[in-house]
Amino acid sequence: MINSPFVAPFMPPPRPSTATTMALDSTSGRRVPRNRDFLNKHGHRHHSYDPEKAPYPLSYDRQVLELENMDHSFVMHVKKSVSVVQFPDHIFPKRSLDLGCGGGTWVLDAAKEWPDCEFVGFDLVDVQVPTSLMEPDIASRISWVHGNFLTTKLPFDDDEFDHVHMHGLGRGIPENKWGVLFEEVNRVLRPGGVVEVLEHDILFPTLPTWFTAPLRARNKRSDSVHYPNGSHHRVPSSQSDIPPLPHDHALLESLYYAVFENRFINLRPTAILPIYFTSNFRRVISAPIVHFRMPALPPLQALPQPLPPNALLMEASLSSDRSETSSQPHAPSTPRPLAVSFSSTHSSATSKSASSGKSSLFSNTEGSMLSCPTTSPADCSPHSPALSCDTANTSSSKTETAHVMKKPLYIVDSSATESTLMGVAASRSLISLDEIDKLSERSLAMQLYWSYQSVLACQEAMYEELLDRTRNRTGQLAECGWDTDQELSELESRTKFEILVDRYKRDMQARISLWCSLAELGWSVPPREAMSKAELVEEERLYQAMLEARRFASEEDLYAPCRSVRIFVGYKDVQ
Repeated sequence: MINSPFVAPFMPPPRPSTATTMALDSTSGRRVPRNRDFLNKHGHRHHSYDPEKAPYPLSYDRQVLELENMDHSFVMHVKKSVSVVQFPDHIFPKRSLDLGCGGGTWVLDAAKEWPDCEFVGFDLVDVQVPTSLMEPDIASRISWVHGNFLTTKLPFDDDEFDHVHMHGLGRGIPENKWGVLFEEVNRVLRPGGVVEVLEHDILFPTLPTWFTAPLRARNKRSDSVHYPNGSHHRVPSSQSDIPPLPHDHALLESLYYAVFENRFINLRPTAILPIYFTSNFRRVISAPIVHFRMPALPPLQALPQPLPPNALLMEASLSSDRSETSSQPHAPSTPRPLAVSFSSTHSSATSKSASSGKSSLFSNTEGSMLSCPTTSPADCSPHSPALSCDTANTSSSKTETAHVMKKPLYIVDSSATESTLMGVAASRSLISLDEIDKLSERSLAMQLYWSYQSVLACQEAMYEELLDRTRNRTGQLAECGWDTDQELSELESRTKFEILVDRYKRDMQARISLWCSLAELGWSVPPREAMSKAELVEEERLYQAMLEARRFASEEDLYAPCRSVRIFVGYKDVQ
């Protein structure tokens, strides 16, 4: 198993918890067992609250809950601690509240780091790790409480906690609720207690058309009509009046942002939180916004080998032999490997092996370079060597490459820094930029993965927005290229919507290129299946189209932010 500092803690699938799961009864004011009902929307688990009372639009599917693990592991690797707060003399909190605890990942690690602290994880629904699966010493100091802090006060006494942790709540809190929430946090904090907030902006990561067009490139028929006398004329397009879209996923982007805007959730909580934060806490440290850029373009995968001339006859012969021996016991079946192509984002690289040296996906090797393919015709030959992410062996490769020094992984927006009493200089201590600088270029793929998976987690809310537009605002759909045919059934609309979502997912997978990350970790990438002559001709054309498309890449496209993060720390006055 490859050692990596970003091995997220294992999270078991959601199950009925044996922990203390209580909710606040709005009528009696007493804590009562909560109904753990979830709504199933097209196979995705969502909370059963009304959107007006709990506007959080993300699902509670396993892959969504795992984003919390991945994010926590990233912070742990950068800060080497569960907290960004510098506790004097290592005097850690005695009682801590994790507000919006999710699956409970932070609570579990904090309980190990602070052995003398009791923890309360508060969340909307019961998706936390059952205490029965924890070590007794850990389980005895953890309790899970469930409720909706947007409609009722926190079910805790005044001055009850030394520390409050809030991570990623911005996607479920309307802008007019932040002030009330921080008032409640101030109330339950003891004098001198501290609250830390890690928040990120709501971004829809996009891909430029020059990147996505080759992924769907196909030979097109001529749009001209040819007459017997040799003359011809061009047939006008029926969509000539529709302006070109900024990118292929403009409709999904519009739906995604509308989901939050219709819930009065600000898309940039990192910009508005200082207003509400400083009005409730006198001593505040507000770190600058860190914008993580898109990962660098990975090298293209080389073309597969052609099938031998008698491949079809050999396969027919083998099929005949297998059919004859199928009645014999213990006859091994050898299914044909799954075909892959450049039009599929699930394809694998053709490099025989990755670097034999030990490496880590999130560790930066000094002097590392990025290998970028040229557009030489030799590169498009089916017999050209594989283009891999292994930078150690680039000198032995016959493929001509252009070496580009590693760009900064982030942009710091210091203009947004605001601090009171403790000074601006101290605010940078919240973010270990030196540790982030040590991360490898491929670590940005994790940031992009987090962002686009957050989009997919909202697809049911996006679909509800789509249905509303088909009934009431068809003009907005037409602007985004959606067919506004009134006779289109809801089932057909759902099918079209899922095609758009799947295309977005595949395009993002192509941009992330997980095979490249695995190659840097030392995994051997399996060879691709050989292709027939016709398949290879089409593959070569796609290969050339993708190489040519990269010529249109601009600095703005390559280094646009894919995620923005900001940290706040506030201290309650000692009365």
